[in-house]
Amino acid sequence: MDLRIPVVSVCVTWLLLGSVAAIAQSDDRSPSQGAMPLATPAAEPAVQPSPRRPMVHAGSPRLSSECKVKSPAYEGRAPLRAVRRAILEKRPVRVIALGSSSTVGIGASSPLASYPVRLENDLEGVIDGLRIEMFPRGQSGEVAEGAAERLKAEVAELKPDLVVWQVGTNDAVARIDADDFGDQLRETLTWLASHKIDVVLIDPQYVERLSKDARYTSIVNEIAKIASEKRVLLVNRYDTMADLAREHPGSSYLSSDRFHLNDLGYRCMAEYAARAIVAGVLQADIENGAMH
Repeated sequence: MDLRIPVVSVCVTWLLLGSVAAIAQSDDRSPSQGAMPLATPAAEPAVQPSPRRPMVHAGSPRLSSECKVKSPAYEGRAPLRAVRRAILEKRPVRVIALGSSSTVGIGASSPLASYPVRLENDLEGVIDGLRIEMFPRGQSGEVAEGAAERLKAEVAELKPDLVVWQVGTNDAVARIDADDFGDQLRETLTWLASHKIDVVLIDPQYVERLSKDARYTSIVNEIAKIASEKRVLLVNRYDTMADLAREHPGSSYLSSDRFHLNDLGYRCMAEYAARAIVAGVLQADIENGAMH
């Protein structure tokens, strides 16, 4: 793969608490004064459990200089428990990359420049022991309703640990009502949760000519609302690429059709998604420690 990142351990060294010695109380009796009353025993200090060592070691996914922006790469603090479990079981993490033309890689110079391939490389280079089995399942022009139906068949066949769902762009372009779109998205996320499958959402790309289109932005806002409601990680593709457009006039991350992404756009998309996934795995590790 072409973008492997060196592994950097973020395992923090924990100091073990020393054992507390018990202090013996003496029963001091004097022949001349008679028996003295027993002293009240001192309460022994509680022994605190040793802090749990992190079980998953990960570095911080780097951002290419061209992809650095002011907006956060992702939103939310959702644990990716299924991904963490696969890592600890030392088996490949099975990932379905679901979506439309951005998942297919329309606008990329080659399949190797598509975001699912780049994402696989980025993740395997930053989390110790992580192996990815990536299943790109993009279908150009697909809306959320069609993707939801197709996803159920893919889940039955592939039994994934994680679904990275690039969603909403075609729904916005097709002028689908935001409430109807939201109902479909909620239903599908609930179904995935019932099957204990982790999810990361990726919202629509920023396109300047659509930035003031109420239908387009309403879909972007609906995705953000539902991601927060369902406690799902959200890759901020819209906001981050709006930053890129401001910093690099001419939309250098878009292909010649000024809508689909180019190699740079897919590289940034993958890097933002990698950050979200690493954060989700570490969040799961933290929450697992809190339960001990």
